[in-house]
Amino acid sequence: MKLSKKIILCIIPFLLSIPTITNAQSLGSIRGTIIDSENGEPVFGATIVVRSEKKFAKTDFDGKYNLELPPGTYQVEYQMYGYGPQNRTIVVSAGKPSQMNVTFGAQVLQTVEVKDRAVNESDAALLQLQKKAASVSDSIGAESIKKSPDSSANEVVKRVTGITIIGGKYVFVRGLGERYSSTYLNDAYIPSTEPDKRVVPLDLFPASLIKNIRIIKTFVPEESAEFSGGLVKIETKEYPDDFIMSLGLGVGYNSNTTRNKWLTFKGGDFIGRTTADQSLPDIVKAVPNYLPFEPGSRFGGINPSLISLGAITFPSQWTPDQTKAPYDKNFNFTIGKTFKASETGERFGVIFGTTHSVDYRFRRQKDARYVPINQLAPTVNEATTLNAIQTQDADLYVEERLFGNNLNFAFEPKAGQQFFFKNFYSISSEKSVREASGTNNRDNFDFFSITNDFISRQLFNSSLGGKHALNLGGLGRAHTFDWQFNYGEAKRDEPNLTQQVWRRTQGASITTLPTRLGNNPDGSRFYSTSGDYVRSFSVSYEIPFDQWNGLKSNLKIGASALDRIKSFTFREFGSKSNVGASNADLYLVPGEIVFNPLEYVRTNSTGVANKTFSERQVEPNAYDANQKLHSYFGQVDIPLIPKVRFIGGARYEDSFQKVKTFVLKEQFDVRRPGYGCDYGSEYERIALINNKVCPADNNGVGVIKTRDVLPSVNFVYEFLQDQNLRFGYSQTLTRPDFREMSPFAFTPYFGGDRVRGNPNLQRTYIHNFDFRYEYFMGGANYVGAGLFHKDLSNPIELIGQPVAGQISPFFTYANASKATIRGIELDFRREFFDRFRFETNVFFIKSLVNVISWEQFTVGKAGLLDQNDRGFSYDPTNIRRPLQGQSDFVANLKFDVYLNKLKTTTIGLYYNYFGDRIFIVGANGTPDAYERGVGLTDIVFSHRMDEKLDFKFAAKNVTDQRFRIYVKDELLNEERLFRSYREGVSFSMSASYKF
Repeated sequence: MKLSKKIILCIIPFLLSIPTITNAQSLGSIRGTIIDSENGEPVFGATIVVRSEKKFAKTDFDGKYNLELPPGTYQVEYQMYGYGPQNRTIVVSAGKPSQMNVTFGAQVLQTVEVKDRAVNESDAALLQLQKKAASVSDSIGAESIKKSPDSSANEVVKRVTGITIIGGKYVFVRGLGERYSSTYLNDAYIPSTEPDKRVVPLDLFPASLIKNIRIIKTFVPEESAEFSGGLVKIETKEYPDDFIMSLGLGVGYNSNTTRNKWLTFKGGDFIGRTTADQSLPDIVKAVPNYLPFEPGSRFGGINPSLISLGAITFPSQWTPDQTKAPYDKNFNFTIGKTFKASETGERFGVIFGTTHSVDYRFRRQKDARYVPINQLAPTVNEATTLNAIQTQDADLYVEERLFGNNLNFAFEPKAGQQFFFKNFYSISSEKSVREASGTNNRDNFDFFSITNDFISRQLFNSSLGGKHALNLGGLGRAHTFDWQFNYGEAKRDEPNLTQQVWRRTQGASITTLPTRLGNNPDGSRFYSTSGDYVRSFSVSYEIPFDQWNGLKSNLKIGASALDRIKSFTFREFGSKSNVGASNADLYLVPGEIVFNPLEYVRTNSTGVANKTFSERQVEPNAYDANQKLHSYFGQVDIPLIPKVRFIGGARYEDSFQKVKTFVLKEQFDVRRPGYGCDYGSEYERIALINNKVCPADNNGVGVIKTRDVLPSVNFVYEFLQDQNLRFGYSQTLTRPDFREMSPFAFTPYFGGDRVRGNPNLQRTYIHNFDFRYEYFMGGANYVGAGLFHKDLSNPIELIGQPVAGQISPFFTYANASKATIRGIELDFRREFFDRFRFETNVFFIKSLVNVISWEQFTVGKAGLLDQNDRGFSYDPTNIRRPLQGQSDFVANLKFDVYLNKLKTTTIGLYYNYFGDRIFIVGANGTPDAYERGVGLTDIVFSHRMDEKLDFKFAAKNVTDQRFRIYVKDELLNEERLFRSYREGVSFSMSASYKF
């Protein structure tokens, strides 16, 4: 569906739903939330009565109520079957609501501050939710997000305990890589825009549209079992109780970039979509992709004249345009309202939010790659020294755009019957120019390259569901039936990635002009597309019951089904010269001249065109994948005694995954069937290959069928008021992603690293142990300390493969033998003297991965393994090491100073530190590359003029930290550069206005 249609379908009904706004100043109202003190759940169906006015209201599924009354003082009764009634005296003022929150089942009133409908936007409300939650979790809400300098979800979550961000957008929970976490949007699994990762990049979610982000760290049966580090749950903003409309504008400056030299090219529209002139020409798309777009012969194939004509229709820009870097810009707008048909619960709510931002960043980056030299023994790392196989200095010019939209509807035809329709649409694009120079020490030449690349990512997610109260047999507490249907699609388009490469013999005079490389990737064009589509349906039924001593319990059962389809295609086009070298091949003669379209039709004296255009289809360049997952669960929530609560049960998951990787021209080759070989062990697999029953690459097919029963046991002990002890044990798993099972490899620039999938991967099984102490000190004040331990069987790791005659290292995914990870988390949040607020969280983690056994490693190094044994091609430098991407220490610090008593003017200091972590795993004797730990400091000044106007000024990375990745030369005992760069200091100013 085109964007324009999606926007029209979303916005038109919304605009029609906004009436003329009138001010009803004669009435006031009472509103609030009623919760159960035992489990923290909202109380549905409670009655709020004002007898003097003969008016009443009932709470909804969120425990919310709203009752309009004339100004005055009233005695208000709160009633619910199974709970003692409570009475309150409340003063109602004209034109504004009076807030009253009530806790049933408690002798002392516990108040939760509620702003509008979004009870779980504030820090205090989220802590109350965390206090009574069934699982260990950490959260951050819209209140904190608004105060921070963060603009998207990837920046927000790094402030949560135990969270680190890799690559600027991928979340690591408790030191486990992004592949060990799952992301849910509005309680629905969402597909990934990335063809080579299973995780959803969090920079797709604008911060201004987020209601809260919760990180679930322990498994309960009602949640997906496919996570190990954590489950990232993003909730977008919902409809408010009253009409709201706000507008925000901002501008930014980066010290490395703004108003300095800027390189760019034509591509991408205002919101980040691919433009028509970037797409494959129509004449190429008209030819089926199983026919390579290359000249045929008299025996068949495509007419060479048609190929030459097609070559002319490709985009002609090769040289980037030079200008001055613009300022960063951002915009956001939100509008919403709830329409109430009666005082007893009938209502219709809607909220629409949109945001658009564009950032420009320049980065000067240094890279080096090495080959090991070990003349003593290949198994003795201490005897290894390093020789540089290549070095690169690159200037990167990156333009990032983000366009996000959120449209949510809710309809309650009567009390106890609720329907919702939630929609999210986001586009994220990255346009980059890479100017690089370096040395190729394998082939002994210096090289110079220019790469133009544009990537557009789109995520659309729509959820339709309902929640229904069922009063069966006149029961005091209603049963609850929940259902939800979700459709999600993630698309990624990378059109016309162009590369130009020149070379010059090492040692040549500086006056010697480099000449064209003359072969791949010089003069190449790359096109890739991927689409990931998910349909899912879930139902659950909750039965409340009373047990001994009147303690209130719940039984919950449910089921879900998920169908996922993903496809990826990659096409490469290039040119071959038929006239030999010429002056046009000299350095900086632009591609517009070298690859002039006329060169493909102009002929030389032999009647052959000066250049031949063709498509390259040699290695696998496409994969198709699908997954079916059916799940069933049973879960009980039982207070064993008044202060001890048990939450547990089991989840059953039946999963089927299949990935087929192929060369497009061979997709219908009957000699390569679309199924792989079944085998029970590695020895059986080797025997089948050696006897030519199965191909070594399994026909590029990976199939995984599993059925798992996954138990969960959690205890919560409130040993003192507002203090919890938690213990949890669970079994979870993580399955290989489609890309990890696909033996496809590609590098986006000359000399870049290459990663190849593995169709023989197995799923990882994890045993999880958790213990946590929590002290909720009132409001947003909190102290927490936790311990955790995880045992992983068959963990999926990225390890090295032997490289022959290439400067691009190869890596592949493999199942290591086992791994363990354990850690400590500490969290402290407190306000002092009504003028200062201090928050900090830290965690310490140790992990150990046993990649392969010492025996297998030694035999492999001796060359005694069968050539078809997986251990023959896997050559990890270290067979025991920490988890990739895991820092042993991470800390966050936030310090706010309120400059006035009303707390409307604040200066905040934000600090995020991560310790050294493995950036990429070493191979073939090359040591692991470690990213040096750094601390990033941000400063935010915010000022609220009144209830409507806010200002914010932020400075990010104020110390302009240098990011450095290194490898260690063991023989010389020195660190060698792998990569380094600086991002510059960023300044931004923004203002928002509430109408």
